Amino acid sequence: MLEAGGFKVVNLGVDILAENFVDAALKQKAQAIGLSALLTTTMPAMKEVIEILKKDGKRDKLKIIVGGAPVTQKFATEIGADGYAPDAASAVELCRKLLPS
Repeated sequence: MLEAGGFKVVNLGVDILAENFVDAALKQKAQAIGLSALLTTTMPAMKEVIEILKKDGKRDKLKIIVGGAPVTQKFATEIGADGYAPDAASAVELCRKLLPS
């Protein structure tokens, strides 16, 4: 959906370490990281990505959007994400709002 919406997407796949998300985003000079969870057991990794960026002093360089079946706006706010999208179509609209044209 994001590609169809005009965004360049680099898909790292599944079961990616939080450090690898951050490294890839910085290497690609990404404007945002999108994180999705299908199970509650993977949700802590979303917070870990944000914490790594904070620790490295790079949190202000990327927007973080989160979504997926178990994710809520409340969770997104609690972990410090920039936005939450309940579905792929909403993620496109969210990115249009959060990212420069």
